[in-house]
Amino acid sequence: MKFRSLALFLLWSMTQVWAEWKKEVIHKGIEGRGIPNVAVAADWDGDGAMDAMTSFDNGVTVFRGPDWKTSRQVTRFSDAYHGERKLRTSCIHGCLMDVDGDGDLDFLGSNQLVFWLECPDRPFEQDWTFRVIDEQILGSHCLTVADVDLDGKLDLVANSGRPEGTPYPNSIVWLKVPSDPKSGTPWQRKVFADGDAPGGSHYMGVGDVNGDGLPDVACGAKGGEKFPGGEWFAWWEQPKDGSLPWKKHLLSDR
Repeated sequence: MKFRSLALFLLWSMTQVWAEWKKEVIHKGIEGRGIPNVAVAADWDGDGAMDAMTSFDNGVTVFRGPDWKTSRQVTRFSDAYHGERKLRTSCIHGCLMDVDGDGDLDFLGSNQLVFWLECPDRPFEQDWTFRVIDEQILGSHCLTVADVDLDGKLDLVANSGRPEGTPYPNSIVWLKVPSDPKSGTPWQRKVFADGDAPGGSHYMGVGDVNGDGLPDVACGAKGGEKFPGGEWFAWWEQPKDGSLPWKKHLLSDR
């Protein structure tokens, strides 16, 4: 009877915790101007309240918390980029990282290429500088940060999921920040999954899978008619000698 009472109490407690969650709409979206596929948060203005950032309407917009009434489009793609890629109205994915080591979080996004936006001193008043990370990989539906080479500095892991239109089809790479990230120099690309990540690869995770002290990368891919070769979950083993590519270990193909 005591165990039953305890179980009921725990269930009631969890119900109360769940009931405390309240939905707050930051942005409803603008029809025809891009779907916000990415959302990240940080206290960019240092006021103690978290702010939010997303991508739509041909750019990236930051919303000031906690009431979200103040917003600013910090970068407009058509003004910031004039290269070979035809950018869409919004990013498919993004993450945060202090790229330039100045103590604030910069935005890294994927929109037909991979780029980063430098957070300025006044993030709600100034434009964020757009710089290309890599415009050769294509179809980067996941960006994640990790110290891949264990040098004490964060790197970027990104997929190049398209089967064509890129020199690195069906691949996954990690990218090293250049010594001067503000120079505009492309980041050093390491193709560790070289053509053996077909289908709709998404959402990499980084960790030491085999316990050898080196970070490995896991990834899954959706399949179907639009994503041939997908429907798998695998991890790539980082070798101790730093060679490329890495060995793929299939975990599931169902």
